[in-house]
Amino acid sequence: MIEKLSRVFCQISSEDKYEAIDEVIGKCTIFSELPDKERFVRAVHRRERQQSTGIGHGVAIAHGKLPEVMKPAIALGFSEKGIIFDDRYPDPVKLVFVIASSKHGDSDYLRAVASILTWVHDPDFRRILVEEEWQNERAKMFFSMLESQDFRPQY
Repeated sequence: MIEKLSRVFCQISSEDKYEAIDEVIGKCTIFSELPDKERFVRAVHRRERQQSTGIGHGVAIAHGKLPEVMKPAIALGFSEKGIIFDDRYPDPVKLVFVIASSKHGDSDYLRAVASILTWVHDPDFRRILVEEEWQNERAKMFFSMLESQDFRPQY
């Protein structure tokens, strides 16, 4: 199952947060569909320098906005070792979401982020992802949502 998700999911080995973000963008083919991938990388790095996107509990949601992006494109990188995103959250980030969105499509972006937060706020679900229990029914539902880019809250 996981091998088929290369469009929106990858395993990352980088230990630096910027390199990890770049690895997700480089490995997940959904970002190949962007009109200017290099400009997107710069936008994500710029946003990360403004304020860390680590949200705690081993999760980060890095994002960058480009005006020509019609709808959000979202991928997930998994780090087995974990990456320190900032000093506020001492737990290493293992789940690195990267989102490309439009400067004009805030409602789609907010809906997608709200959905991701609903899923990863649940400690049992985070454990399923972090412990690589990807054949679990909830994990399959989540990966299906990620693959379809149809973000909805967890039920």
